[in-house]
Formats: sequence, C-alpha cells, structure tokens
Amino acid sequence: MGNVVWLRPPDEDGPAPGRACLVHSEDEWWEGTVVWEEARRADGLWWGTATYRKRGQVVVEVFSQHDLRAR
Repeated sequence: MGNVVWLRPPDEDGPAPGRACLVHSEDEWWEGTVVWEEARRADGLWWGTATYRKRGQVVVEVFSQHDLRAR
C-alpha cells in the first residue's frame, strides 16, 4: 500500500485538486485527474471526483481511494 501517503487530501500534504491520477474502472486503468473530498466519509475512506477519458468519452465519477492511484 505504498500509495496511502499520496491518497491524503491537500491539507495533509497530499495531492492538490485536479491532481493527475490513474482511475480503475472495468478492470482497466485510465489516465485522469482527481479532486478529493474535504474529509473521510463514514466508511473511513477518502473519496474523490475523477475526470478521465474512457474509450474516447470523458467520464466523471466518484471513486474511493482504492480505485485511484498516483500517476
């Protein structure tokens, strides 16, 4: 879990809003950007809104830290 440090919000020395990332969707990794929510959710995970291109389409979805990686 080497990416755990990267998956902190900006006020905790993590990525700035719109940070480049890889998004896990349909068993593949897609290049995109993420804007993190300001606090962990009740499930204890960080969530963010990812914007990425998948098969030529721009997609905007919300993902947990488990489906987002530094790029």
